[in-house]
Amino acid sequence: MKNLIVSVFILLTPALLCGQVDTLWTAKVVSENFRSKEIKTKADSLMANVSSASAYLIKDSRFILKQYSPGSVVTSSFGGASSEQSRVLWDGIDISSMASGVLDLSLVPASMLSNTSIYGGINGGALAPMGSVGALNLASTIPEGRGTATLFSASNIGDLGLWAQSWGNIGSVRYQSSLRNTAGSNSYPYTLGSLNGVLSGNSYADLTYLQSFQGKFSGWNWQSTLWYTRSEKDNSGSILTPGYINHLEDDMLRFKYALRNRKNQWQVYLGREWQAYTDTNSPWLILDTNKYSQATLQYSRRKEHQELYITTNYFQADGSNRNAVAFLPHVLYNLSLTGKDRIVLKGAGYQSKFHFGAHYNHVVKSGIFQNQFAAGTYYRLPTLNELYWSPGGNPNLEAERSFGIKYAVHRERKLKMNLSTDQLYYSKMIQWAPGGSGNWSPQNYYAVYTSSTTASMSRTWSNFHANMNLTHQFTQVLATMNNDPAIVGKSLIYRPALQAVGTSEFKLPKGTVQLRGFYTGLRHTLRDNSAVGEIAAQYWCALSYSVSGANNRWNLLLQVDNVFNNERQYYQYFPMPGRSFQINLKLNSKQ
Repeated sequence: MKNLIVSVFILLTPALLCGQVDTLWTAKVVSENFRSKEIKTKADSLMANVSSASAYLIKDSRFILKQYSPGSVVTSSFGGASSEQSRVLWDGIDISSMASGVLDLSLVPASMLSNTSIYGGINGGALAPMGSVGALNLASTIPEGRGTATLFSASNIGDLGLWAQSWGNIGSVRYQSSLRNTAGSNSYPYTLGSLNGVLSGNSYADLTYLQSFQGKFSGWNWQSTLWYTRSEKDNSGSILTPGYINHLEDDMLRFKYALRNRKNQWQVYLGREWQAYTDTNSPWLILDTNKYSQATLQYSRRKEHQELYITTNYFQADGSNRNAVAFLPHVLYNLSLTGKDRIVLKGAGYQSKFHFGAHYNHVVKSGIFQNQFAAGTYYRLPTLNELYWSPGGNPNLEAERSFGIKYAVHRERKLKMNLSTDQLYYSKMIQWAPGGSGNWSPQNYYAVYTSSTTASMSRTWSNFHANMNLTHQFTQVLATMNNDPAIVGKSLIYRPALQAVGTSEFKLPKGTVQLRGFYTGLRHTLRDNSAVGEIAAQYWCALSYSVSGANNRWNLLLQVDNVFNNERQYYQYFPMPGRSFQINLKLNSKQ
């Protein structure tokens, strides 16, 4: 595997503005004013250490995770948005690839998620310069005190995992070091209708290293974080083409430095990614090597009722298929008009054009219920791949434009309830379609309406806890560039109409038992929604037992996934594992 070459960028153009400090600045910037908090069970707490963000987020129906085969890249969409509009932020810095528009969530440690970072909805992505509808925010928080922790994980289908963390003080400077390494052969027997055999050729290996320091300097708090990921993924295609192996190598180095006092914050972000892709699953051999760089400077200033953010981004994408540079300045102003009303204004300069977005947010309490209404206009900028990929890039692409409204109601009592609905209309939605030259090319192809509604409830008794979340989606293509009758009026592909997760946790005299059920509704994989490309609804469940001892110095988690050995598949002819078993052992130096 080729080594990662780290580039250093010239980036420090000071800007003048104003703001307010808080433990996790960007978790509250968008100010949805309330969100349903994540419910983390005993098993979730252990799995978050060694799991990827994609493996962890399956417990939340709001996140529509898309993966083409076992062990492959995972992206997500939520709030009715597309994967490209559902951004991933790191303490407010948009780190979703400007080359592809998405971030592989299988390479993000679930430990970087927190209760305040898991959010979406039509005003969730206000900080993202891409003008997104929703966002998932990550944070690298250093634990209190000092200690070490190590977790080992293994399954009967060849998955292995190791996670180790240490934290403490070096003089007056706080630090944490974290290492996560997972690998899997993804070799398992399958049954898919009348087809059966052993799936192979989908192995993966991922490594993540995270190093953070934080301290104080002359009235300012500072934190620096280095985040390195290395990944190799094989994809055998489907069970129909097991002899063709596609290989993806990915190295990514990210560095972020934050400096803040009570009102002001500066953040510098540098990222460098190297990818190599070999595709043999076609009549010809495809070899791609691509590099992607990002340099971001962000200045923020908060006051009691307003926030102002100015961000400058520099992007570079080069390699065997494109060579492009882009500069993206971005401004966001968040103003609280009253205790109930807030407006967010944002704008970005990109490819010699200015793009503007805005939304209004109103929250009012009525008895034991809290109600929220929001409305806004959003944009999604074309990626460098969409503009400059060779062959097929379209430099004349326009930004997607969307208009949306949101309503949510929340009840915080013994029986916690949350209901939210997002309605979005897209014009000029970008889609890759066959071009005149015979190559596929991105075009402002669709006008689309999407509706996404999520309901959740939870209740805790003395030794028993239960929660359920359910998301319903409706999508419809209203028009296409040529009003293709085979597509107009049809649903968007890969989006289940219904997705639900239910969890029951029972505390025993010794240990805790958890049963979690998953439901994914019918999915279309063809644009004309033909029955040939349909994947039927699927249901499965996972049973786990967790126990700790020696004053919580050790924790053990035993899990059975797909307890009833149900047939499942990612997409057509990509079977998922049947019943499988996993063991996790965590050792702590102190608690």
